[in-house]
Amino acid sequence: MTISSFITHAKKIIVIGGTGETGQRILKYLKQSYPDISINCASRQNTLTQKDIPFVTLDINNKQQTIELLKNYDLAILAMGPMERLLDAPHQLCLDAGIDCIDINDSASASKAILALHTAAQKKQCSIYTGMGLSPGITSLMLMQLAQAKKSTTGTYCSRLYMGAAYGGGKTSPYSMLANFTKKITVFQQGKLQTIATPWKKDPYQFHFFGQEKPLAMIPYGTPEVISLSSERYDQQLAPITTFDSRFHIQFFPLAMAKAIANFNPSTKTINFLAKKFYSSGQSIKHKPKADPDTYICIFPDNQPKQGIMLQGSISSYDLTALMACAVIDCWLNNKLKEKNGVYPVEFLSTTTRECLVQMLEQRGISWRTGDTDALKHQNNYFGWLESNIYNVQTLRHYGKNWYTVDKVHPRMVFLQKQFLFQSEVWQSLKSKLNSFQLTSFVIKMLIRWKKQKKQLEQYAQKSIEWKKLIKDLTMFTSGYSLFRETVGKEIAYPLYRKMFLDTGDMEMQWLWPQAEAFALLTSPEEAVYQYWLAFLDSYQQLGILNYSQTMLSKDCYQIHIDQCIYAEVFNKLECPELANLVREMEHYAFTRIASKTPLIIDWHQKANGEADVFLNLQSITDKQTANKVNNS
Repeated sequence: MTISSFITHAKKIIVIGGTGETGQRILKYLKQSYPDISINCASRQNTLTQKDIPFVTLDINNKQQTIELLKNYDLAILAMGPMERLLDAPHQLCLDAGIDCIDINDSASASKAILALHTAAQKKQCSIYTGMGLSPGITSLMLMQLAQAKKSTTGTYCSRLYMGAAYGGGKTSPYSMLANFTKKITVFQQGKLQTIATPWKKDPYQFHFFGQEKPLAMIPYGTPEVISLSSERYDQQLAPITTFDSRFHIQFFPLAMAKAIANFNPSTKTINFLAKKFYSSGQSIKHKPKADPDTYICIFPDNQPKQGIMLQGSISSYDLTALMACAVIDCWLNNKLKEKNGVYPVEFLSTTTRECLVQMLEQRGISWRTGDTDALKHQNNYFGWLESNIYNVQTLRHYGKNWYTVDKVHPRMVFLQKQFLFQSEVWQSLKSKLNSFQLTSFVIKMLIRWKKQKKQLEQYAQKSIEWKKLIKDLTMFTSGYSLFRETVGKEIAYPLYRKMFLDTGDMEMQWLWPQAEAFALLTSPEEAVYQYWLAFLDSYQQLGILNYSQTMLSKDCYQIHIDQCIYAEVFNKLECPELANLVREMEHYAFTRIASKTPLIIDWHQKANGEADVFLNLQSITDKQTANKVNNS
């Protein structure tokens, strides 16, 4: 990434609440992008894990001390919480110190108080950029894009969020969640701010996120965006919105529990107790096998998801919040925020400023696409396209890992594998050829054969935990294939099984490896793709699954030779030699995919038994243009 190259002069930034889940991520991303800028962390207690970032003790309840400290900085990032209790107090301190601030507020009550500081901020000639997180923030940018394009004929828009449980959550996060569990919520309907009975199960209260097993119950909430939309400062002519319906789903948290808490109407003491319990529970739940690492955002008009836009990926809501805050900081540092001196949520920013924020988010790997998921299905991409850290190739997902060394396979993988099986021509062929009894018999025979083949290869499985996983996978595949081959004949079985294997493998590799867009954002993307692939091969070689060698043929040209493939050895041993090259074929396709947005040229020569010679040309577009100029001269 080259964001820092735009900076013309240094500034001093303080991240208040920098020891929290989001605060630490903001610090990490800022330090990566701006190594030469003064960035400090402030909190009541120093639990910061990043030792290269200076820490200052700060208690905002000590107002005078806080003001004097803040005067030493140009910009404060307000990443503390819970905002339901802090309201506008941190912002007032920034005004008294005469500095700008950016917050990640997600509380409607706090938003109302913060927006009321607009006149005071103008007088102080200070800028407050509020709601610059996930929701509001990213959701606001997506909403404004649709509204400005007038995608809804009635001005009605919906926001649907999904947050997986794989990250546990921060200590203040439960307060924001609990604040939404009320009998009544504040909404923006029919062009005005209204307080209504919480529509727990009022249709459409369920939403089916792409790639999830089933529709999920959504919890209604009063987003801070409704405060901005109801303001006289909001430009309804530019982006007409009459109704905005916001709902979210947190994995493993049932709607019934949210409703029960709302009906109980807990006191402050009870909320404190519940917040601690939820935090503790979140730390435990994140280790569950089915804890999902994904986050989804879907914004759409008139209850038509396909007409909207969506964001999806294995990334936490904390990372998305931090990356949005960093995008605003990018614009602030580069003097790209046209709106100054006052209070500005996303809804009050100009089209030019919002476009700059979108551009900065894209440079940080965050983008959204059309809500029509047919293209994603066609690409076999069921896991999204977001990366939590595109600082360099080593920070990309699963760098130096393979199927047998990743920490945890995605919890939706088995469900999707079954879907691909049942939708395949292999399964359709079996169903057309066999009756129900015969089909059941086929499955039983396959399981018996699978067990027999695992025993046959026990000496391989005993080598290591990774080899045990590998043998389990390969024997499952060969037991099904060999029985299918006996049922329909090799001429029919092989092409059908090959297609199913490659389609399923493509889907699986879209999770294991990043999307091409992530590599395209890196410096020397062709080098990054090459380095990523070599790290993958090296992880296999270390396990003894294959052997590879690298030869430099000339500047920017390499030959990679792959041999001693254990996949081919096992397939041959189990009398399925025609399968020997399938894994290499799958990897070839995946390698081509991640290189598709780079100048890298791949010339792949497949040989027998999983061997391959791969010739790579890493000459960049700039190098080619220079070479052409020299040749023309």
